Amino acid sequence: MTQSRITPAKSLAGGLTWARRAWVLTASVAGAMLALSAVFYLYLAFVSYVVEKTGSAFRTGAESSAFQTLLDLSGSFDLCLTVFQLLTLLFFLRWIWLSVTLSRAVRRSSVRYAPWMAVAGFFVPIANLWMPLLTMVDIEEFAAAQETRPTAVLPWYPAGMVLSGILVYGLWQIVSAAPVDGFSDPSASQRLMQVAAFGAIANMVLLMLTYAYMHAVSPGLELALRELAEAEGLVSTASLPDDSGPSRSADDFSGANP
Repeated sequence: MTQSRITPAKSLAGGLTWARRAWVLTASVAGAMLALSAVFYLYLAFVSYVVEKTGSAFRTGAESSAFQTLLDLSGSFDLCLTVFQLLTLLFFLRWIWLSVTLSRAVRRSSVRYAPWMAVAGFFVPIANLWMPLLTMVDIEEFAAAQETRPTAVLPWYPAGMVLSGILVYGLWQIVSAAPVDGFSDPSASQRLMQVAAFGAIANMVLLMLTYAYMHAVSPGLELALRELAEAEGLVSTASLPDDSGPSRSADDFSGANP
């Protein structure tokens, strides 16, 4: 028995579902880790504040064995968080690729960039300030057109995602550029931990906006998948050979016998 060929609509449907579920899973883990990071950074800022004002970390818990254990595990924790953030980004880019592919398959002019250009636009310097925004706006407008509903005058979700991404990247640059000996100054350490906590919170906001955006456009994409599947069914039916009609019985050829 030959295996039936998977149609593009089924392939896109499976890919979109898989990419979205994988993103939700990794984003949930990354969000929980970011929340813990924000709390830890704020606690370090509090310890630095107490040291700056009193010259001692007495009664802050910084001298306990539990705090020292947390410091020892912070490197591994940050590494795991980075891995989950990278996975979250990869799954989202996969979802973007498939969404653009679906949009262009249903209506060629719905998205201005090809799938590879839409994904590459997230990494090209300067261009990544507007290409991701335009791509997500095009997908949102396409999904809204499938649902025959109007879109907002301002693209709140895509704009919020781009601004949050820029903010997260800028705050990360500030933290990563801080000198190691800066932690010896309680005042500088306090400000740095506050920036790191704010960066973690901004990253959580980015994840929430991304989830809201994907949730908003999913119904329209599902309608587009249905339309594409129906179009493929019509094409398959129309491509049948002319002799695929009802078979003729032997009586139809009886006149040809001598």
